[in-house]
Amino acid sequence: MTEINDAYIRARYGKELPQANVDRLRTAMQSYGDNHWWESDNPTEVAMYQIFEDILMIDFSKFHEGLETIVGRPDYTHEIGINVEGLGKEARLGIERLKKGIGTSDEYKKTAVRRSIEMLEDYCRKTGKQFLKVDLTEASDRDENGIDQSGYDGWMN
Repeated sequence: MTEINDAYIRARYGKELPQANVDRLRTAMQSYGDNHWWESDNPTEVAMYQIFEDILMIDFSKFHEGLETIVGRPDYTHEIGINVEGLGKEARLGIERLKKGIGTSDEYKKTAVRRSIEMLEDYCRKTGKQFLKVDLTEASDRDENGIDQSGYDGWMN
């Protein structure tokens, strides 16, 4: 098994990584013993661990992909910044669902997405940030999968 030391971390994350970050990564990695989950190519596997870490140990895009699988819905990056505790709770439930082979309903996904957008709106309102909201409820030419069936491609006419 590979020894977790400064050389290993710098080879993996870059020679210019500040020593404080190297120390945090070493401590976190060593806490897992022989379980080097961050070396896995499986986004779901790495996300099952990364969501509970306070330092990013894997490529963000891999984590994001795996997190969406775990929670069973689209996950917007603002949630990671303003609701990581809530995502952690949702991930714990999602991990149990995955272990049992249970999926999420479309209604759950819609509700979760709506809740996420409302959370972002609230955050923007509290912090004075601007928020652009687009309402697509009148998109009547879309099928049950949300695909435009009007024949209009946006380039002509």
